[in-house]
Amino acid sequence: MKDYPITIGIDDAKFRFNGQKQTTPLIGVVCQGTRVVKVVKKEIFIDGDDSTDAIIDLVRSCENNVQYILTHTITFGGFNIADIEEIYQKLETPIIAFTERMVNLDDVKKAIIKKFPNQNTDKINKIIKAGNLYEMKIKTHGGYSTVYFHSVGVPPEKVKILMEKISIDSKLPEPVRIAHLIGASFEI
Repeated sequence: MKDYPITIGIDDAKFRFNGQKQTTPLIGVVCQGTRVVKVVKKEIFIDGDDSTDAIIDLVRSCENNVQYILTHTITFGGFNIADIEEIYQKLETPIIAFTERMVNLDDVKKAIIKKFPNQNTDKINKIIKAGNLYEMKIKTHGGYSTVYFHSVGVPPEKVKILMEKISIDSKLPEPVRIAHLIGASFEI
């Protein structure tokens, strides 16, 4: 692994359910190591099914330089769930989806079934396909913190090595943290 790997961190912008706007931006921050080199954006539908294609488009817009795709969870714009296995297969680029807390799969399934009573199978299958949710301790300014992740195309032990190269002082990698900050700045 290079000392300054090229990564793209992806997160959604703020949004409102049942608002006038039916889309929200998906933000991609490309970094070499922890240095930002490019920011890209694409609209996705709130509770839609287009985040997988949007992530693929964002990565392809970066001229095939991205070595790792990093996301803040696999859900964007509500329940617009990305299929990280499909993203990996189409781009042949390892993908890691980070979250700050352990996810209760049964609770998520119940929420999806309640919100989408007739069209929930595909969304639930994307969550199942994401595979194991691994746990990792990350050193931050305040000590050690726990972060969880799904990974496709990169073994969990290599994720720790990558995190040491692309994290500064947060349990989220810098590209994801910056994408999250940019997304939070959007007006809703």
